[in-house]
Amino acid sequence: MTTLTDALQALADHCQQAATTSALTFHRGVEREALRVDRTEGRISHKPHPKALGSALTHSSITTDYSESLMEFITGVHPSVEGVIKELEDIHNLVNHELYKQDECLWPASMPCYLAGNEDVPIAYYGESNTGKLKRVYREGLSNRYGRIMQCIAGMHYNFSFDKDFWSFLENHKGRANLSATEKQAFQSDSYFALIRNFRRSSWMLSLLFGASPAIDDSFLPKKPDSLNTLEKNTWFGPKATSLRMSDLGYQNKAQADLYVCYNEVDTYISTVKKALQTPYQRYQDIGVKVDGQYRQLNSNLLQIENEYYSDIRPKRVTQQGEHPSAALHARGVEYIEVRIMDLDPSSSIGMQSSTLYFIDVFLLYCMLRGDERLGSAECSQLRQMQQEIASHGRDLDMDFDFGQGPTKLRSKAESMLNSLAEVADFLSNKTGNPAYRDAVEMQREKLNNETLLPSSQLLERSKAQQGYQNAMLALSKEQQTQWMSRPLSDELIREFTLKAERSLQDQEAMEATDDVDFDTFLTAYLTPQ
Repeated sequence: MTTLTDALQALADHCQQAATTSALTFHRGVEREALRVDRTEGRISHKPHPKALGSALTHSSITTDYSESLMEFITGVHPSVEGVIKELEDIHNLVNHELYKQDECLWPASMPCYLAGNEDVPIAYYGESNTGKLKRVYREGLSNRYGRIMQCIAGMHYNFSFDKDFWSFLENHKGRANLSATEKQAFQSDSYFALIRNFRRSSWMLSLLFGASPAIDDSFLPKKPDSLNTLEKNTWFGPKATSLRMSDLGYQNKAQADLYVCYNEVDTYISTVKKALQTPYQRYQDIGVKVDGQYRQLNSNLLQIENEYYSDIRPKRVTQQGEHPSAALHARGVEYIEVRIMDLDPSSSIGMQSSTLYFIDVFLLYCMLRGDERLGSAECSQLRQMQQEIASHGRDLDMDFDFGQGPTKLRSKAESMLNSLAEVADFLSNKTGNPAYRDAVEMQREKLNNETLLPSSQLLERSKAQQGYQNAMLALSKEQQTQWMSRPLSDELIREFTLKAERSLQDQEAMEATDDVDFDTFLTAYLTPQ
C-alpha cells in the first residue's frame, strides 16, 4: 500500500521532471453567508435586499440564501489564497458601506441573532420569473418542513479543485496513463470521491480547530436541551462544544437521518439522491403541495430538489441552464468539491482567516493522497455519530472518542493527524517557496497546547465578558463595520459593482419578460427526472 510519504515523494518527482510546480496550484473560491441585522438592537432585518446591490437572483457575487436577510457573498475561482481574500474584502467593503446607509450591519457568527419566532424570518424574494418563483417556493417548503429559524444558520463554503497537471501526476502515479477523455473524466470523479471519503473520516478535525459556535441565543430553540448550560442572560452554551452548528442541535435533518448516501461510486451516489427525489414522505404529504392556490412546497418527496440533501462536503459540477446537479455530474463528472463544514470566524470581518484557507488546502491534499478505501454503511453511521460528538464535546481534549478502532484520546488523535498534515504542509512550502502552508498547520498545533486559542473558547469568553451572546456579537458587528467604514471605496470598485448591479437587475427583468409558460407548467417540467 502506498503511504502518504510515498505519494508526496512521487509528486515531488513529477514536479522535478516537469520543471514546474503547476501540479501544486490549487483553484479555490469561497461563499460566505451573513445575516443582515439592525445596528441598534441586532435584530434580523425586515428590509428588502438593497437594490443598490443588484438582483439577488442574477448577481454573480452578492445574493441571498434562505432568508431575504441572509446575504451570501461569492468569489470567483482563484489560483491563490490571497486572490480569494482580496475579492472577499472588496465585496465586504462595498456591502458594509451600503448597509451603513440603512443603519444595518452584518452578523459575524454562524448561529443567528435573537429571533422572535418563525415569522420573524423573511423568506428570500427573487422576483416574478418562473426561476425566481421556484427558488421562493423551495424556501417555503423548507419553512414548512423544518421551520425558518434553523435556515438562518450561516457558514463558509470552500470550493476547491486541482490543476490539470496534478491529474497528469495522479494518473501516472496510479498506473492509469494514456487514458481516453471518457476514462480521464471517470478517473477524476473516482479520485474526488476518494477524497470525499477521506474527508468524512477526518472532518472532525475541522470542527475541533475551527468550530466557532459553542453558544446560541436562547430564542434559537423552544426550550433548553439538557446538554446545554445557561451563560449570562438569554444565552445557552455547550460546556465543551466547538460547533453547535454541526451538532444535532444545528443544521440537521431528521428525515434524512436514514438516507444512506454512498460516496463509493459516482453512479451510486447519483442514484441514491435521485431516489430520494422520487420517494414520498408522509409528513411532507400531510403539509400538502398546492393548497387553496398557494404552493407550500415544490413536492412532498423526501427531497424537493437535490440541494436539500445536507452534507458537510459535496461533489460539484457547474450546471447548464435548467440542468439538475446530478445530471451534470453524470454527463461530465466531478469538477470540484464544496467543503460545507466550516463555521464563520467571528473574529474576522470577512468570516475567515487566510491561514484557515491554507490549512484547508493542506487538508484536502492530504485527503486526496492518503488512500482510496471504500466506506461501508456501518462506518458511515459511526463517522456521523463521532462528528456530532466532537462538535458537542470537542473542547474536552482528554475525552475518549471512538474513531473506528476503539476509544482514543482526542488530543492524541488530533496530534497524530497534525503530524501527517505537517508533512504535507512542509512539502508544499518547500516546493512552492510559500511558508504559509507550514505556518497554517503550526498555528493549529498551538491550539492543542492552549485551549483558549480555539475559536469556540474565544467566543465563549467574549460572550461572558459582554453579558451574553447577543450583546457580544452585536458589539463585534458594529466594531467590524466601523473598520470597514474607515476604508474608503475606490472609484474603480464603485464602478465595477455599480455595473454588476445594473446588469443583474436588467437580467432579472429580461427573465421575467421572456417566460412563455405559467409556473405550474414550468414546475412540472423542472421536476421531471433528468
